[in-house]
Order: sequence, then structure tokens, then C-alpha cells
Amino acid sequence: MAHPVFRLLGRLALLAGAALAGALALGPVVLRGQVDAFYGRFTGPPAGSLVLGTSRAAQGLQPAVLAAGLGGRFAGPWLNYAFTLTHSPYGPAYLRSIRRKLRPDVKNGLFVVAVDPWSLSLTGPEGTFPEDDSFIGQLRDVSQNPNWAYLAHYQTKPLYRLLLDYATATERLHPDGWLEVRIGTDSAQVRARTAQKLRDYRRLAATQHLSAGRLGALRQTIEFLKPHGRVCVVRLPVGPGLLQLEQAYQPGFDPLMRRTAADLSVPYLDYSAQPYATTDGNHLQRAASTAFTQRLAEDLRVIMR
Repeated sequence: MAHPVFRLLGRLALLAGAALAGALALGPVVLRGQVDAFYGRFTGPPAGSLVLGTSRAAQGLQPAVLAAGLGGRFAGPWLNYAFTLTHSPYGPAYLRSIRRKLRPDVKNGLFVVAVDPWSLSLTGPEGTFPEDDSFIGQLRDVSQNPNWAYLAHYQTKPLYRLLLDYATATERLHPDGWLEVRIGTDSAQVRARTAQKLRDYRRLAATQHLSAGRLGALRQTIEFLKPHGRVCVVRLPVGPGLLQLEQAYQPGFDPLMRRTAADLSVPYLDYSAQPYATTDGNHLQRAASTAFTQRLAEDLRVIMR
């Protein structure tokens, strides 16, 4: 029979071996920025051109397709720096994070600023922005790999879940920040998701208001970006049901965006009624995302000669 000391050493060796194997398996996942739907955007170098907005832009606009369609006219690296309605509506926190992520020396970048009524709305009194307490408001180093601050404070899964979720994930964050979502798109699934999304947004419409603070932050964001290159304000396609709800919630939104863009001497492109396929009435399907980004690149080539 083995001596107890040797049994203990054997168990410790097994634990150490398991820990090493786990680290070796997790290391590439972390270093490639594939921890979750956000982390990779905080691991790459400062960007030269940016896509901004919420999850509608995160899934709907592909920087690699834009860069290819515009023929290298604008500075890189290109990055989709759009997150979610919870994390990146326009406000002071998002603007601070954008300032940290943009290369300070860039003069020839392209900045696609995606807008919709929800990204400029607020629940509660003016001056209180919930995203201040999220990683958008709190994370100071947004270009570090590994990004230990994010992993320590905002990645909340047990480590073993990272490998399991990576292997089975329906979401894939590309190196350029585009969030590819692989979910079923048959008509029954899309109808069910669309119905749920409409219920969610009807609740938002009942509790939110268009925010002067967010509108001011949008203007400040555009004013900050203009010395670094060309800015375009874009309203992405959505399903007809959500568009109808947005028009009822903020009937003056499109004229407001046109005035805002004109005041700041930047183009405004409204694609909200264009018939691109969505997964849920709100987010473009993968193929539609590619087609729409190509369309946007073609239009930008014309207006930004």
C-alpha cells in the first residue's frame, strides 16, 4: 500500500495537471478574445475607424465588409464598437469609452454612428445614466490582451463554463467586433422572436422618453469624431412591426436626426424601412447583415468622394 504522503503527492500532481490542462485549453479562447459577446473589443489595439451603436449595429454592420467595399480609403484598424441597448446607448460613459478606444493620431477614419429612438431614450430623470455602472462606464483600459480588469470584474461565468459555452455558442464575436449570431431563421421561429421583441419594446415605450442628455451626448460624440475623419449617421433596417412602434413612440425622430446631422454637417442615411431579413424584427440575419453592409459601403462611396 502506498504511503499516505505519496498518495497526497499523487493527488496534488493530478490537480496540478488538470489545472495546467485547463489553462492550456482556456488560454487560446481568452487570447483570441472569445470569452463572451463583448470581451474581444477590449483586447485589440486602438482603432482607426469605428462602428458605434447598440446590438442592432453590433449584429448588423461588418467592418471587414465596409473596409473591403471602401477600398482602403479610411484608416484602420476597423472595429465594431457597438454593444447593447443596456451598455451603449449614447451618453457620457459611452463617449468616454470611445475616446479611449480611438487612436488619438487618426485623421482619416470612418465613423458609422447608428441611431434609433431607443439608443437616445432614458428611463427616469435626466442626468442619471444606468450604463455608468457597467463595463462601458467603469473599464479604463479598453485595449489590453489579456484584459485582466474585464476578466476580473465583468466575466462572471465559472472558468469551466467558458470552454463549454465556446464550444456550443450561437454568438461569435469576430476580430473586427462584428457579432455573428447563428440561430434558426425559419418563419415560425422568426415570428415568435419578433412577437416577444415587440412586447419588450412596447414596455420600453411605456416607460421611456427621448432624452435631452442622450441627444447632447450624441452631438458631442459626433463633434469629437469629426476631426479624426468622416462621420455618417445611419438608421439601420428593422422589421415593419418594430418600425411602426418606433414611429408611434417618437414620430419626430427621423426629422430630428436629419436636423442634427445637418447642424453638424454630416450625412444621415435612413434605411429603417428597407426590406432586409431579421431574426427578431430588431437584428439583421447574418446574410442580410452582409448584404446591408455592402449596400452601405456603396452609398458611402458615392457621398464621401
